Amino acid sequence: KELVAQEVNFISLDKLEKPIKVTAKIRYKSKEAKATVLPLKKGEVRVVFDQPQPAITPGQSVVFYQGDLVVGGGIIK
Repeated sequence: KELVAQEVNFISLDKLEKPIKVTAKIRYKSKEAKATVLPLKKGEVRVVFDQPQPAITPGQSVVFYQGDLVVGGGIIK
């Protein structure tokens, strides 16, 4: 239901300072799923999905969207 991502880059934000609602994908062919991204220390974020996601895998990418806009992404820790 949740993951921590590192090496996070935000395209539309300089820095994540408060939680944001997004849809997120944990692999290229997965469907977008509703989630909340929360800032952590050291440039990491916690991603909490509304529904559990299968096979969250360290080393894979997670990408955040708001509508058709890519908000950012990172590497699953």
